[in-house]
Amino acid sequence: MKKFPVLLLLLSFAIVGCKSNEEKAADLIKKELSKSLFDFESYSPIETTVTEAKHSVFTDTAFFKSANTILFALNVAKEVLESVSEAEEGMNLWGKPTYSSSSYSDKKYYKYKEEYDECIEKFFGTWLVIKSMEKDLKDTLQTIDPEKVVGWEVIHKFRCKTKGGYSSIENYRYIIDNNFKKVLLYEDMEDDDYEKLRVVINRVVNEGLTTDDL
Repeated sequence: MKKFPVLLLLLSFAIVGCKSNEEKAADLIKKELSKSLFDFESYSPIETTVTEAKHSVFTDTAFFKSANTILFALNVAKEVLESVSEAEEGMNLWGKPTYSSSSYSDKKYYKYKEEYDECIEKFFGTWLVIKSMEKDLKDTLQTIDPEKVVGWEVIHKFRCKTKGGYSSIENYRYIIDNNFKKVLLYEDMEDDDYEKLRVVINRVVNEGLTTDDL
C-alpha cells in the first residue's frame, strides 16, 4: 500500500515529461498572462507555435531592451521637433521686431523665439543620447553568436476581453529559456511599436540612424 503514492508520483512526472513543447510553452505563458491580463477569466488560447531561438538581435535580451530605449528616445525627439516647428510658425506669424512693430507683437515673437531655442537645444541633446546608445548597440553586435541556441521562440495567439469589455484577439511573441521555466522577453505583435522597433534595429545593424527615422 505504501508503494501506491510513489507510483502515482512517478506517473505524474512521466505525464509532465511527455508534454509537447507547445504545451510546455502554453503552460508558462498562461501563468505569465495571469499576472498581467486585465480580464484573465476571459483568456482563451487559440494557437501556440514553438521554434528554436538562435542568438540574434531579436532574441538577445540586453540588445532588445536597449533598442526599445532608443525607440522611446526617437519618439521623444520627434515630439520635440514638432514643438520646434510650432515655435517657428509662431515666430513667423508675429515677425521679427522692427521700429514699427508693437510691443505686444514683439513680446509674442520673443516668447516663441525662447521656446524655439529651448526645443532646439533639447532636440540636439536627445539626438546625442540616441547616437551614443546606437554606438553601444553596434559594439554589442560583436557578441552575437548566430550559432548559439538561447531557448525557444514562441508565437502565442489568444482571445481575451479588453478594459472596455470587448473581445480581442492578441498575438504575443516570447523568447523562453531552454527548459520552459522562464520568459526572457516578450512583445505584443499587435502593438503600434512592434514594426517600428524592427525598423530601428535594422537601421542600427545596417546603415545607422538618421533624422529621417523620426
